[in-house]
Amino acid sequence: MKKIVDTSGLSFKDFFFFDKMFTPKIITVIYWMSLVLIVFSGLTIIFSSFLIISYSFGSALLGIITGIITIVGGTVFTRIGYEIICVLFNINRNIEKLALDKSTDDNQ
Repeated sequence: MKKIVDTSGLSFKDFFFFDKMFTPKIITVIYWMSLVLIVFSGLTIIFSSFLIISYSFGSALLGIITGIITIVGGTVFTRIGYEIICVLFNINRNIEKLALDKSTDDNQ
């Protein structure tokens, strides 16, 4: 079974001195937890709007639409945000590779 978070190659020193980035290894777990919370919030808005339907149909309809927008918009913008974070970590990783290649070329 594939591990969700691969922590192989991380030592205690890496954790405290930022020699290696830890966040890319756990970002997927945080992303899925965010999605669960967004869907839960949207469903809470939708179901709570059913409680006020007898008082005001317009407010209940607005609550249902708001819940749907929360679920759809929240998932899309969360995905975009986490992709930007992943892109930044990939840029960092590639810059580290370039710096390592440059330092090995200078030593030769």
